Amino acid sequence: MKKRIVLVALGVQAAMLAPAAPALAADPPESWTNERVLNCDGQTVVAYLTPAGFGSAFHVSGSTDVIKPKHVEVIFPGESDPVVTVDVPGFENSNATTLHCTYTDPAGLFVDLIGVRS
Repeated sequence: MKKRIVLVALGVQAAMLAPAAPALAADPPESWTNERVLNCDGQTVVAYLTPAGFGSAFHVSGSTDVIKPKHVEVIFPGESDPVVTVDVPGFENSNATTLHCTYTDPAGLFVDLIGVRS
């Protein structure tokens, strides 16, 4: 019985000392300058990429939501054929949280993405 009480007490103490998960802010830090205005299924969504840039998740402004790209095609300026830059194997496009978004990058790239908002 004593062993059980000691183990439970140690478990509670460990849980109390564990670091808390960081809270997600509704808006990104000021250092994040990668704002993108996306058209997602007919709605305008203002989002920010992390400083890592293209390929990272989009953090939706005014929300704790993120849009995780699962399939991305890019058309370079002066070109007409898309180039696939992200394609997650096994991704199901029929998920209820799936979005289809487009935007034009500041460098002039037209980006067409399918992602999941969570």
